[in-house]
Amino acid sequence: MGFAETVEKEAAPAYKPYYLNYNELKDLVIELSRDTTSSRDKMVSADMLEVDDRPVGKFQERLAAELKKVNQFASVKHEDVFLGLRRICEQCRKLTKEEVEPMSEKIRAMAGEITCLDTFVRLNYMGFQKLTEKFDLCLGVSGSALFLSGLHCEPFTNIRFDDILILLGLAWARLRASQQAEQSKDATWKPPESFIRNTSKYWVKPDKVVLLKTRLVEHLPYLIFGASQKEQEKLLEPFALLDLQYEGMDFNAAASAYSGTMEESQLLSSVYFDSPDAVSYQERIRREEGARLVRFRWYGENFQEDDKEIFVERKIHHEGWGGAKSAKERCIIPQKDIFEFMKGQFDIDGYFSKLASEGMYSEKARKNMKAIAVEVNKMIQAKRLQPIIRTSYYRCAFQLATDNKVRISLDTQMSLLNEYMDGGHPNKPWSHIGSDPLSRDDVYRFPYAILEIKLQDVSEAPLWLRQTLNDIGAIQVHKFSKFQHAMAFLHPQRCPIWPHWHKDFQEWHDRKDQSALAKFSRTHVEAASILRSASVDIDLTVPQIKKIVAPAGEGHFLKDMENLDPKAVFANERTLLHYAEKGMYVASIAVVLLNQSSHTSKVFGITLAVISAIYYIWILLAYFDRLREITGRSKVAKNRLARLDWENGPVLAGGMVLLILVFSLGKGLLEKKGGS
Repeated sequence: MGFAETVEKEAAPAYKPYYLNYNELKDLVIELSRDTTSSRDKMVSADMLEVDDRPVGKFQERLAAELKKVNQFASVKHEDVFLGLRRICEQCRKLTKEEVEPMSEKIRAMAGEITCLDTFVRLNYMGFQKLTEKFDLCLGVSGSALFLSGLHCEPFTNIRFDDILILLGLAWARLRASQQAEQSKDATWKPPESFIRNTSKYWVKPDKVVLLKTRLVEHLPYLIFGASQKEQEKLLEPFALLDLQYEGMDFNAAASAYSGTMEESQLLSSVYFDSPDAVSYQERIRREEGARLVRFRWYGENFQEDDKEIFVERKIHHEGWGGAKSAKERCIIPQKDIFEFMKGQFDIDGYFSKLASEGMYSEKARKNMKAIAVEVNKMIQAKRLQPIIRTSYYRCAFQLATDNKVRISLDTQMSLLNEYMDGGHPNKPWSHIGSDPLSRDDVYRFPYAILEIKLQDVSEAPLWLRQTLNDIGAIQVHKFSKFQHAMAFLHPQRCPIWPHWHKDFQEWHDRKDQSALAKFSRTHVEAASILRSASVDIDLTVPQIKKIVAPAGEGHFLKDMENLDPKAVFANERTLLHYAEKGMYVASIAVVLLNQSSHTSKVFGITLAVISAIYYIWILLAYFDRLREITGRSKVAKNRLARLDWENGPVLAGGMVLLILVFSLGKGLLEKKGGS
């Protein structure tokens, strides 16, 4: 689908007049390419210096005018939504029962405006990017990179969605509070020392992230680390947003005016540890019972401050059949002591004795944290663990500040970084810092947002959440791991086994490389010819995932697992052999009876032989049918009605054995009666 068709399909009607006039500028590029082709094969640098009296100047003038139009509309619309939500928050203080539903519709309308504004920003950025790249290709110049770098400083790309999303959440929170006291306004969430949870993970396309957030805050409040709802309500103060004058405005000043201090997403970074031969990775991807993983995590920016809190975490995996739940436990160590802790030189006993003397944490918490610190320290030394990869992303969370039973988190803009150094970090700092040189292959940017739904003592997600997953086209990924993905693409030589989603991403990387190579090798004459034709742009923003629709009518998608769990396949084979064994008993008796002189025995032997043949054909067909279900991945979802066993199989096998017993008993009784 081309850009103009995308705008026609996705843009709200009221917003369309303010979108980039893509077709007009595209036609101008085509016109310029014709003039350039007739005059010379390629433009030179001098053509870009003095452009006032040249045709290219017309393009730049029109581009600047479109950029100004987009900037002004985005800024005015953001202010309009911001002030509208503030008014709604004030109106939600006291509501009668009859006013609740009309107010709910008003808030939903504002949520729709936020989604439309996000689409406006995203599509216009895409349009400017496509136009300038086409301009470069058709005219043989290379100015799009410079233009796009400047585009990141424009007001429309710096719209503060944090502010209006937090206000939207406050509006819903006040509406809920007007109906019932759901939680304390001053409650501030603190992370527990231990997490035991049932987690399902989903991939969400970037263009659906804002829509997802507007749906979530309708039912669950924002959970901002260290900030209570009362602190979030600072956005309702009179000077939270400056009124802007758009005539002759300074766009840099405008962007600064929109900069706030409250952010709905927080930067979260984790450094994962593994040995040079990737022992932890192999234990985790094989899902070995009791497999452990060590990571050091911090919140916000890290400028290597000595008093920065580093959360030392140990994750442990338990299979579901064992009854134990997978858990994450943590302790806190100041950053100034992390390097000594990594090297096994840290005085753990002295540190926790100091915490006890200062009255930090409860005795139970100190005991648990000390146990984790000792365990992690022993693991690092015994397995020769060292920093190997880092994950950094922005996380927003949705849950009640006073309850950890249901928690939804959304991770966006995830970057993966290679932390490995031969022999480990010899000196401080204990991890990479901003000034360290990195190659292109040391950084990997994950294309999807990652949605995690964590449940405690709750069997399944509520209906509204399942409907939301359907509306955004979320893809549920069985056992997705940031650590495994980072290892597979940053350290492929250390990974004998790859995650089941690896193939989709590898094909995506190959397609992007081929597309970039084709663009680079294309002449500007060929590019202009393609631009004139009705070509369709191939979407390479995310991989083309092989997926199936979730069973039981849940609506979202399931990642089609190319790499099967060998346990299921082998279990299917063992089941076939068990049933075949029971058939051999019957077939053996049939052979014995066929060799008897008695007519009755021969007839019964033939009957058993026919039954045995039919039985073997049945178990073979049932084996292949179940194998198709396993390879079709239709049983990945948690569907209580789905089953892989043969419901009537034990009855059939037991019936055959019972038939033999009845025949043997009857034959014995007849022979005994005949002898008497």
